Amino acid sequence: MHTFRIAVAALLISASATPSFAEYPDRAIQIIVPYTPGGTVDILARALGARLTAAWGQPVVVVNRPGAGGSLGAEAAAKSAPDGYTLFLSTNSPLTTNLALYSSLGYEPLRDFEPVILAGENSLVLAVNPKLPVKTVADLIALAKSKPGELNAATSGNGSTAHLSLAAFSKMAGVSITHVPYRGGGPSLTAAVAGEVELVFSDIVPAAPLVLDKKLNGLAMTGLRRAAVAPEIPTLDASGLRGFNITAWVGLVAPKGTPKEIVQKLNLEVGRALKDPEFVRQLSIIGIDPIGSTPDEFAVFLRKEIPRWKQIVEDAGAKL
Repeated sequence: MHTFRIAVAALLISASATPSFAEYPDRAIQIIVPYTPGGTVDILARALGARLTAAWGQPVVVVNRPGAGGSLGAEAAAKSAPDGYTLFLSTNSPLTTNLALYSSLGYEPLRDFEPVILAGENSLVLAVNPKLPVKTVADLIALAKSKPGELNAATSGNGSTAHLSLAAFSKMAGVSITHVPYRGGGPSLTAAVAGEVELVFSDIVPAAPLVLDKKLNGLAMTGLRRAAVAPEIPTLDASGLRGFNITAWVGLVAPKGTPKEIVQKLNLEVGRALKDPEFVRQLSIIGIDPIGSTPDEFAVFLRKEIPRWKQIVEDAGAKL
């Protein structure tokens, strides 16, 4: 009898030491964002955090860890405990392009992260100064071919998605356009409006008001879908460059080893938010088109995106 009681007690202690996924979360969750506050990913993280808090009754704290193109935040997340209480919300850069841009990183995306969900994508816009005598993408290509290397294009920086969009555009269109990197998206748009450069590749949200006010002419979007904030602007794919598709997608991952039950619970709750009309409206304001995926679908997507972006970076000749 005494032996039986000891065995029962041992079982109870073991059960109490085993995490109950049904009770997850039972304390605050942090979402690491590898960019400064106020940007697209930061806003999305806070909106998702509010949803998770409402659903689960636990606070969600957004921790901004900018630097090295998002790599610093990625490394911090990769080295966090795999318990579901540290998550990483990021654009494609730290999870794909940085592998080709940086000679050494303190993490490896496929090795160090559990994919949770592909949340959405943010298309860029190709816009030109109104004084440039072009109305369409075809006009711009014709002008660029007649003046090889003479047209200047602003981007938010060397190795940025905007820079890689310019490189992909130049290769597919068979033109030579001079890249002029600026320190961020705002300065690149200011340069295009002022006429310092003839064209710019930019996130759509800050560019949309300038297009609306006729300070810039929006020629095309870089993704396969028109943007909700500027539905009148066609895509490059529909403007003659078939198959052109470059977007800054956003995905949620967790440290490798995070229990699959927790990953699945996160996937279901975030996926539910991405299908909610009011949440979709919130995302459209910051230029994000919701996607949604299973963890396995996101894993397959990542494995395909890494070599695709490596090729884009090589084509751009981008180095940091």
